[in-house]
Amino acid sequence: MRLLTHNTMRNNSAAAKGKGFPLKITATEIRVDEGAGEEDKEREISFVKGILGMLEWNALVQAASSMGLTTLPAALTEELAADPEFLRALYHVLMNVHLVQGILTCPDTAKEFPVSNGIVNFMLEEDECEAAI
Repeated sequence: MRLLTHNTMRNNSAAAKGKGFPLKITATEIRVDEGAGEEDKEREISFVKGILGMLEWNALVQAASSMGLTTLPAALTEELAADPEFLRALYHVLMNVHLVQGILTCPDTAKEFPVSNGIVNFMLEEDECEAAI
């Protein structure tokens, strides 16, 4: 599971009442892939510029830190958002760092969701589901 994916996940159970974000990562296995190289530099920068406004920055910093990446700044400044080197490094964090095995824990309910082979098991029992309106 990529950190970009984690940045959009939440516990949607009835007990979380819409507050199940960000999920806390407890990693037991992490994989870091190599970057594509210089030939994809502009594509990577363009991609990150396109999603910056959608990222929950504090959640990303917390998730990266829980996976041993402590170099992300606490705040995303305009200067950083315009810095090509920073954007490429951010692309690497978002796309090349994977949670392979571990647990995601809801901050509101403490419900644990196992991660196996990079796939999160979000299956809920019927009584845990939000009521359909």
